[in-house]
Amino acid sequence: MLYGDAVESVDIPSNNRGMWGVAFTLSDDGAKILQKAAIDSGATKNPTAHELSMYLDKDQIFSAPLAPELAASLQKTPSRSMVADVGTGDAGSQKAKVLYIDIKEGALPVNVQVIGSGQVTAALGDQFKKQIVIAGLMALLAVGGMIYWRYRIRRIVLPLTATSTSEVIMILAVLSALGQQLDLAAIAGLITVIGTGVDQLVIITDRLMRGATALPSKGEGKYAVSGGRLHEKRIMEILGIIIGSAATTVAAMLPLPFMGFGALTGFAVTVIIGVVVGVGIARPAYASIADYILGEDEKPEAKASVEEAGGVSSNKPVKKEAPKEVNGNETAEGDTNGRKASKNRRKKGSRKNAEENSKE
Repeated sequence: MLYGDAVESVDIPSNNRGMWGVAFTLSDDGAKILQKAAIDSGATKNPTAHELSMYLDKDQIFSAPLAPELAASLQKTPSRSMVADVGTGDAGSQKAKVLYIDIKEGALPVNVQVIGSGQVTAALGDQFKKQIVIAGLMALLAVGGMIYWRYRIRRIVLPLTATSTSEVIMILAVLSALGQQLDLAAIAGLITVIGTGVDQLVIITDRLMRGATALPSKGEGKYAVSGGRLHEKRIMEILGIIIGSAATTVAAMLPLPFMGFGALTGFAVTVIIGVVVGVGIARPAYASIADYILGEDEKPEAKASVEEAGGVSSNKPVKKEAPKEVNGNETAEGDTNGRKASKNRRKKGSRKNAEENSKE
């Protein structure tokens, strides 16, 4: 006999070749106990004569004989993964959903009362999809407006919002490729990743604009960088901090899928995928784009700062020519001739002054 604590996880109902069923996983001890019971009762040799029954609060919720493949496997080794098939068509689908809820309830460490179950219609789901799109657009506009109000640079708003949107698309693509369902826990993880991602993009923007020696310009909402062209070293410092934070987040999320709480699996998987996609693709791409844009905006600001200082700078070096030497004597002769010409001018000036005084 097995109890609910032997069930480690329960998968959502699935349709395998027209047969609806619920897959569940037993613990190692539970699998060994089930193997021993099947061998002792003879179910491994005559599976059709022995049924595997499940009870919840003394009410039978499932009963069916062992499949021949499962019986042959239990004769050799314990089996942890099993599927409880319940039927075909709409009736089988409904039974599978009820069995899924019952097994989940029995696997919990406390008693839970099932009040009811239901499903969301396609029309209501379409309405939710439209509301999500509208809410996402409003969030992008709000983020873009705050970024423009903070920095007063229109050219930086579009790359930031586009990077955040592309990050969401990449995360959803990876989740779809892995077959991960977008349940409430996964949506919560996606919202968490988007929020932290926007924060990191703002940090990158602010760090690139401020720099190490930046000062706020008067009367304007943006900052002028006084250190010349933005350097790649500054970007690597920012990404190093972000990678350290991402590693901490991944380390915190890794144990959740293995703790037996199925509802947290989607949240943890979404957060881990979002962090990896963001740090590996989105953050470096945005840092390069922002570096290029802010580097272009920096050139006129550097020129204005030089003009305010009262000087004119030129990148062309001043050319200085040394006096030429011909046969080693031209330089000395030029100096001697210059001194003689100066003496003659002084003599002529003194004679002229003497003549004027004599006339008076």
